[in-house]
Amino acid sequence: MHSTLSPWRLVHLALLASALALSAGASAQPAPPSLQPDSGPWKSGAGFDFDLGKKKLKKTRQSVSGMACNLDARQQRVCLVVFDEGAQARYASVGDKALTPAAEPVVLRATADELDAEGAATDGRYFYVTGSHSAKRNDCASNPGSRHVLRFRLDPATGRASRAQADFADSGRLWPIMQAQPELAPHVGERKCLGSEAPPEAPRLAGQQGVNIEGLAVQGGRLYFGFRGPVSKGVAQVLAVDADALFDPQAARDPKATITRLALGPNRGIRDMVAVKTGLLLLAGPDDSSASQGAGWTVAWWDGKTAAGSVVQPRVLAALDLSGVKLRKCDKELKPEAMTVLEETPAAYKLLVLSDGLCDGGPLAFTVAR
Repeated sequence: MHSTLSPWRLVHLALLASALALSAGASAQPAPPSLQPDSGPWKSGAGFDFDLGKKKLKKTRQSVSGMACNLDARQQRVCLVVFDEGAQARYASVGDKALTPAAEPVVLRATADELDAEGAATDGRYFYVTGSHSAKRNDCASNPGSRHVLRFRLDPATGRASRAQADFADSGRLWPIMQAQPELAPHVGERKCLGSEAPPEAPRLAGQQGVNIEGLAVQGGRLYFGFRGPVSKGVAQVLAVDADALFDPQAARDPKATITRLALGPNRGIRDMVAVKTGLLLLAGPDDSSASQGAGWTVAWWDGKTAAGSVVQPRVLAALDLSGVKLRKCDKELKPEAMTVLEETPAAYKLLVLSDGLCDGGPLAFTVAR
């Protein structure tokens, strides 16, 4: 049986094909430049020190997961560095191709619970630190200790947090805020396995793309939480809330929560975020699924604006070429998870990137063209 399409049907199909081609062209971006480090891994002296056994100390030194930096009264860059092991942070100062850890312990929470600190940010008034709010990776066990966001008032003279108890706040409010967002609600709950596969130690459980916060930035009184998961079809999510409302002890203020869906590319989630003058820089890398671990890392710029119901396309500035970075004796693996801006010019961003898996973060410097 032979059939033919009417002329009107042919015209309709031609218009549809043309529209799809235009749509694809509009969303496509040129391949970003491949960028090797300017320098690094930087020296860190004797490294970060914790009162732990030798094996545990090495594991903690390899667990840098976030940093937030500012200038003190002497214009020395002081950074709060957080780890996804334990519940303590440390300060470090940035020098000439060196990151110098300070001995002072910074107790984030006086508890034996694992905070799983994954992001840090500062607006010049406060340091902010967030737990991952995720289940345990290996067996999907719930981790209520990670469901905290902390705020420390910053002392501009020292560049460090104030020691006064009145200048410290601990909020557990982000968990119910996430549960109230339709885009996140299916991924927030007890024993929500990360990624899309069963965990190694609980093979009968299914991956559920459970929430996993790994990035934090603050700008204009808003806190931005970047998710490594859930990720669907190359689209990750950012939750923004009013910072003061999040720490309202009566939980009476509207946090004015918004969700932005960001197209970061196949198999990539957010690994860190940092505010710049014109928006936010995003460090993107493999999401929580084991099949995604070869996705690679990119740096992208986003203007910080959301578009309800639409996917926002950040501008990818660079793909990080880490192939020439050699592991040192103390290192285990290279996984960029913390980023700060050392210098911002009209032409470029000078970035310092620290990695989970490298002792003391193994700082790498990059110059990323804008």
